Amino acid sequence: MPALESVRFTTYNLLNLFAADTAGDRQHYETITGVIRVLDADVLAVQEILAPDAATAAERLRRLADDAGMRCEVPGSPGSAGPSGSGSEAAVAFGGHGYHVGLMWREGIEPVPGSLRCYGGRDFWHGLALVTLDVGGTRIRHGSFHATPFSPGLRADQNVRLVAAVTRPRGEPPVLVGADWNTESADRIMGDLYEPADPYAGVEWFADLVYQCQWDYDERGHRRHWADRRPGDVLWAGGLHDAAAVTGAGWQPTTGHHPADVYGAHGVRRRIDAVRVTGPLVPALRAHRVDDTEQTRAASDHLPVTVEYLPPAAHE
Repeated sequence: MPALESVRFTTYNLLNLFAADTAGDRQHYETITGVIRVLDADVLAVQEILAPDAATAAERLRRLADDAGMRCEVPGSPGSAGPSGSGSEAAVAFGGHGYHVGLMWREGIEPVPGSLRCYGGRDFWHGLALVTLDVGGTRIRHGSFHATPFSPGLRADQNVRLVAAVTRPRGEPPVLVGADWNTESADRIMGDLYEPADPYAGVEWFADLVYQCQWDYDERGHRRHWADRRPGDVLWAGGLHDAAAVTGAGWQPTTGHHPADVYGAHGVRRRIDAVRVTGPLVPALRAHRVDDTEQTRAASDHLPVTVEYLPPAAHE
């Protein structure tokens, strides 16, 4: 295929997609599909594909890709046959707890045969899917990940595992990972935090903050709390760079707008959806945006995040 001037990679948490088959759930699906079409991403990482088993998860990702005008099938290595017997597999990682992640891409972008790597509930709370795509003669690995919403300690530990999964073995192509990280960024620019404001500062304590904050008590026994950035610091220290920080994008929340968001109900606005890249892709990044529209606010409790990169620049 001809070389691409740039590639748009989007990450999007779909809010319990396929949770049921009610009229409301069918309308939710149609709204999500409409948002994906408007986004017009070249590659899309999705989280919260719900399914009771791996085969159903794969079929649901195939359905979503087809309805959105995208592809999600990765050929196996020569002579191999996937679970479907067709020699290819859908790019979906069957995670723990009923929530799964996947990758889709537009026509003309080619998955490298045998490059699909899926890590599920045995490795992560949810899952990680990785596939190498040929984007106009340059091979780039793309990933979709969903971190645990409940335990900062487990989140940090599993981020160490994630860093190993996407940076090893040596010699693999550069990597972008789109994810619901469920944590604050700890990336630094010239020694200072990219996003120094604490979204939980000034918010009266409520029980769900145990999943996002550290705390102690002052001399009068009053609780003090602040954002637990340890999971984000693991990513930064491990060489996965926040694309927003790299491009100098203005801070913009990705959650807190939706009535289903318990943190939003307490006035908390968080930026927990992001694309992170390995070092060779840092000079290739050109743009970053959060799609905040009436349609995206209605469709999910997370807003889609898109980065644009130049594939040849990843190898300079």
